[in-house]
Amino acid sequence: MKRRTLLGLLGIVVWGSLSTARAFEHGSAGPWEMVRNDAGIEVYRRTVAGSPLHEFQGTGVIEAPIPAVLAVLDDSEHRTEWMKEAVAQTMISRNGDREQTFYSRTGAPWPVSDRDSVVRAITTVDIKAKMVRVEMNSTEHPSWPPQKGVVRMPHLCGHWFLWPSNGGKWTRVEYQVHADPGGSLPSSIINMVSKKIPHSAISEMQKQVVRRKYPEFEAKVAQMPEYKLFLPSLPGMAGSTPSLSTTAAPPSVSTSPIPSGTPKASEGGK
Repeated sequence: MKRRTLLGLLGIVVWGSLSTARAFEHGSAGPWEMVRNDAGIEVYRRTVAGSPLHEFQGTGVIEAPIPAVLAVLDDSEHRTEWMKEAVAQTMISRNGDREQTFYSRTGAPWPVSDRDSVVRAITTVDIKAKMVRVEMNSTEHPSWPPQKGVVRMPHLCGHWFLWPSNGGKWTRVEYQVHADPGGSLPSSIINMVSKKIPHSAISEMQKQVVRRKYPEFEAKVAQMPEYKLFLPSLPGMAGSTPSLSTTAAPPSVSTSPIPSGTPKASEGGK
């Protein structure tokens, strides 16, 4: 049986998918504070007005192009391979290649109940910012009402932001989440556990892009008109799409754009 830990209570929020719901209107947020920096991954937290729970953000570099990262996010069948505590990942509906609604359940250690959520997400390409946005929010679906013996998470919102790095061969990522697992767990414990999630999400993503290959999906994404539009502006990418099989040197972190709201300390491109 899969070992269940407290990290599993919030492991549900690691995935970012391909679809959207209205962004959660949380209160004003405080300044970002770094809480971890190792293995090339930086993790930050900040307070959110009206909530005892922190918002967390992780930044790092995945050694694969954007299409490969999107392919891993899209693969619901194998999400439990890199979402360590996930016990169920079920696709509910899909609207084209960029929108899907899915059910996710995460195991918790006895005597704490498992947590679950129905999530909708959307993928958009921001040509001006040369990035791909994958935004997600918890939602409701008539075919997946709350389950007996499982706590339905009352709130979840977050995103994966992806920027091409090293001429499009690698991907700089930002994973951000604010979530309430529900139940009677103390907020201090939730905050303590939550700060581990961004680091785990990015490090496990790196392993998964090596473990699983999706040549057809990656080729399809690479040929998206919007995606191809910002590739010619990247160093060394004029008139071409990124090679999905090329082994690259460590990415240059000085050429990737920094999004508004990203912690200043992450300007190194990690």
